[in-house]
Amino acid sequence: MKFELAVDKYLNTRQFNSLSRSSQRNYESCMRSFCLERVVGRKVGNMQVDKMNAIACTEMYDMWEADTSTSNANHRSRVFSVLMNYLVALEHIPNNPMARVRKRTSVPRSVIWTNDQVEKFLDVAFTKFDWRNIGLIVLMAYEWGQRPVDIRNLKWDDVHFDNQMVIITQTKRGAVVELPIPENLLAMLQEQEDDWGFQEYVVPHHRPTDNAYRPLTVSQMTTLLGEVKTLAGLPSELQVGDLRKTAIVQMIESGVDHLAIQSVSGHKNVASLNPYNKFSLKTAKAALDRRQR
Repeated sequence: MKFELAVDKYLNTRQFNSLSRSSQRNYESCMRSFCLERVVGRKVGNMQVDKMNAIACTEMYDMWEADTSTSNANHRSRVFSVLMNYLVALEHIPNNPMARVRKRTSVPRSVIWTNDQVEKFLDVAFTKFDWRNIGLIVLMAYEWGQRPVDIRNLKWDDVHFDNQMVIITQTKRGAVVELPIPENLLAMLQEQEDDWGFQEYVVPHHRPTDNAYRPLTVSQMTTLLGEVKTLAGLPSELQVGDLRKTAIVQMIESGVDHLAIQSVSGHKNVASLNPYNKFSLKTAKAALDRRQR
């Protein structure tokens, strides 16, 4: 049985229907997104469920963690295990391979990039062709406040040069956001299309083994990120996933209306932005200044 069919079967079970509406939406969103991911060089949805092993599950877990956070990776692994345990009960697979993946303890990350750090990174990244793709990923994640997974999988069909906009369907929530392309990024994307427009991905990796073009993997992205950070003299703890938080925090500190921020971030309610609010001197001063005016 293919993984995609297994998902369809689970979503029609009494077990799934007994969940709350919010849990149903979350489970279905996660499971559908699993089908679109690629591990061990293959699309998960097309894999036979009995071929899903601990190696593939570990790769998925690492990818989820790098793209978002440890807490999200742990949540997605729990949802994945629900499906695997369902298949075990039906005797389609002997055991749940996700159970063999070593999970990490979730520690909330407080790391954000400064504008100076972003500039230093880009100054180095755009000096070498081999680093240009990681430079574009960092720039797009920072400019648009989007998750690395959605930037890595961005296709040319999503980029509209005539209207100077990009349309991103977010993997985590399924939200669709329309974002403007700033002038500095527009010129770089046009140059990127001149070089890579013959294939579908904006920041591709050319796989020599079969001459295919695929999105950069998490490990490839991490390696390139580390090379540039070292040369730029940047802290090792900076991650691409921190750029989404950086963009959202900067918008909040700049006094941007929360509903406007939601149109960028894709959050469905204002309360979801609470983790990004910082009780800092800067935000407190801005609030008191507005009060006095």
